[in-house]
Amino acid sequence: MTVTNRRYHRSQLSTPSHFQHSGIASQPQLTGNSGGTSNQDSNSEEDGSAIFTPFPKHVPYPNVEQSSELMNELFIFCFTIIASATQFLHLYRSVWWLPNSYNRQAVNFYLIDWDLAIFIDIMASRRLLYCCILKFIDANCPETYMDVCKKAAKYSFLAFIVISFVGCGAQIYYKASYIHLFVLSYPLVLYPMIFGLNLEQFLRMVVDTEPNCINGMPLHSCSSNAGSIRAEIDALKTDFNNRCKQVIFTSLLNAYYAGFVPCVLASKHLYYNNFWTTQHLACVFVGGFTMCVTYCFPMRYCDVFHRASLHLGQWCRVNNRSNSLPTYTWSKTSIYPHGTNVRHMGEVFRSIGYCTSAIPANSSHYRFYTIFSNHLLIYQALFALQMLLIVLQLAIFALTPEWQNVLSVGFLLLVNFFTLFRIARDFFIAKRIYASELLFLDMKME
Repeated sequence: MTVTNRRYHRSQLSTPSHFQHSGIASQPQLTGNSGGTSNQDSNSEEDGSAIFTPFPKHVPYPNVEQSSELMNELFIFCFTIIASATQFLHLYRSVWWLPNSYNRQAVNFYLIDWDLAIFIDIMASRRLLYCCILKFIDANCPETYMDVCKKAAKYSFLAFIVISFVGCGAQIYYKASYIHLFVLSYPLVLYPMIFGLNLEQFLRMVVDTEPNCINGMPLHSCSSNAGSIRAEIDALKTDFNNRCKQVIFTSLLNAYYAGFVPCVLASKHLYYNNFWTTQHLACVFVGGFTMCVTYCFPMRYCDVFHRASLHLGQWCRVNNRSNSLPTYTWSKTSIYPHGTNVRHMGEVFRSIGYCTSAIPANSSHYRFYTIFSNHLLIYQALFALQMLLIVLQLAIFALTPEWQNVLSVGFLLLVNFFTLFRIARDFFIAKRIYASELLFLDMKME
């Protein structure tokens, strides 16, 4: 339906059912500060017409192919394992090329704690293995027993994880001390403080925590009810915050076990280059962070938030409190068009969105609209961060003469180039799409 901002005659809209079919919500009566009708409202009454709120027209987003959960977990697993292996390479490399060297291997394998390596492998592979189990159940289990089988598989797999961790931890404790156990279990102790007792977050990156999510993707409903719009915003904010926590936790966890733990639990008499191990740890964290962001926040996901922000709108506080300024008395059941002035809690606010159903002076609504009304800025910042990381790694790659550093930086560069491709693809597609939407909305608000 083409959205137009025009006047309708009151006699033509006498029944509420017309509002439901037309997708247009009516404005409350325009009142002045003194409680009487203003000149604008008087003119509306005289010509027998009323002002109604148009709703934004959304531009269809194309079906851009995104990586599946299984492929994403496989990609993150390979990234974490190879990052861990290259960190071990920084620590336990040998000088096998020297003529008088007694070691003919490139790595001093006898110095590596293999119980620690197994612990890191289990931690890195937990989500990939659990995803494979779920895929197997979906393909072979009858629909009637699907939920029971998944629940049994989840707790059985968690029991296997716990037994494996305890076994590896006991072996490490016998060879070292309780300090090593504290270092290994520190993120696991913090997990309940971040996610509570929700064990699904430990096994999957994206979990449907809200009822309006299907297969990890929230849904948007173009509602003409202001309360429903704000309820949808609250649900989207909860899902967004959960994904932010998951992105930060996952990237920190992978960098912790792949880059930090091998250095901390290395032998006290082992010499290694602190600069290379530290920069490797930092690059693993940043690279893993951008990788998780591109999976948890694809453009189609951000498009849902963008559409919701257009319905939410935004209020701007007006400093002019003159009684001659025509205002509405803000109502929680009304949706206001662009440029409308309302009075709420003794303050005057002006609608700067295409249509506004937000609560005036609500900071969370203000932030939501500011971020997602032009959510391309998020991907621009992500693109700039990824480009900065790649430029720094290219400079390091060009300046390093040592073979183990060339291998580690070269591997991270390959991964970061792939992530940059996904970010750039989504950004340029979305930029072309939203250019027409922005032009359309600007024309309607003029």
